[in-house]
Amino acid sequence: QTWMLTRLVRVAARRMGTSVSSPAAPKALVVRVEIEPSRIEKFLEVMKKDCEGSRGEKGCLRFDLLRDSENPNAFYFYEVYESAEAVAFHREQPHFKAWVDFKAEGGVLSQSVAKCDAIDFTTTTTS
Repeated sequence: QTWMLTRLVRVAARRMGTSVSSPAAPKALVVRVEIEPSRIEKFLEVMKKDCEGSRGEKGCLRFDLLRDSENPNAFYFYEVYESAEAVAFHREQPHFKAWVDFKAEGGVLSQSVAKCDAIDFTTTTTS
């Protein structure tokens, strides 16, 4: 599933004449995780903190958490950052560490990550 999304992004970039690996392009991550059913409540608590903290980061343009409508144990994160440096900064934050700690405690049955250049997307706006 994730490989298909990555392929679609690359095909769209080629059709638009955009470099697929442009260092100046914003960086997007599409993460899919499957969570142990008994750990979903804790996962949602951790992700609420991660979402809120991430959205407050200067370099974070978008951070969404989605739940699969056909598999209630599967979730997707859609994250867009201004640059690779903004992604690195994100990974140093306490709210990201809470996610890392959750994974270390167990409960993540599987995880896949698609790393993409963001071509056309809507940014999160705060008022």
